[in-house]
Parts: sequence; structure tokens; C-alpha cells
Amino acid sequence: MALSNELLKLSNQSRELEESIEAAKAKNQSRLAERKTTLDTQLTATREKLDGKFARAGDDLTADWNDAQKSVSDAFQSLRAGTKARRANWSAQRAGRAADEAEMDALDAIDFAIYAIQEAEWSVLDAADARDEADAKAGEAAQKAADAS
Repeated sequence: MALSNELLKLSNQSRELEESIEAAKAKNQSRLAERKTTLDTQLTATREKLDGKFARAGDDLTADWNDAQKSVSDAFQSLRAGTKARRANWSAQRAGRAADEAEMDALDAIDFAIYAIQEAEWSVLDAADARDEADAKAGEAAQKAADAS
């Protein structure tokens, strides 16, 4: 099932996040730099995948959902660009403040991720309900057809 594959990807992504947190705690700069490079590649691929979905959006509801996804993606890109710009102008005295701002950005991203995971869970449960309902209706239709013959 495609849905279970996507949930497995989410689980794997959570595991990668845990490993990144451990690397940050250990101040393992090479692991952090390697992971950020990997994430940049993954984010680019995900953005391209989402852009493809946006381009194929047909109905209004799908277009609205895709617009929301693009808005979030664009917001995170803007956040990252702002962080890079601030770092380019760091002085010794501003470094602590810039680090505090980067940590606040990270906390905001984590809050958003938690929200997104909750939304994903709700959608998974809704999809399971819809599948159960569809299967039940198909069973009823098959039973009516059998009874009629």
C-alpha cells in the first residue's frame, strides 16, 4: 500500500532527525555538515516533486491544497535564506544573538513539523475510514447483485 510506504518514510525521517540531534549534542561537525548536505539534496527533490504535483493540480480543492503546500515550502526557503544572510554578517558580539535566532527558527520548524505530523495522522485515519466505507459499500453492492440473481 502506498500509504504504508509513505509512513515508513516518515518513520525513517524521524530516525534521521534523532541521529542529527545526537550529532549536534556531540558537536560532531563532520556528521552535521554531511547530514545538512544530504538534507539539501532531499529538500530539493521534495520541492521538485511537489512542484510537479502543483503543475498537475486539476480541481479547485487540489489546487488550494497544493497552494498551501507551496506556501509552506516557500516560507521555509525564505527562513533558510534569512539565516544564511544573518550568518554572513556575524561579528563576534552578534554571533550569540544570531545563534539564539537560529535556535528560535529551529523551534518554530519543530512546532510546525509536529503540527504537520498530527495532520498527517488525521489524514491517515480518515483514509482508513474512507477505505473501510468503500469496502463495505462494495460488499453491499456485491451482496445485492448476488441476491438479485
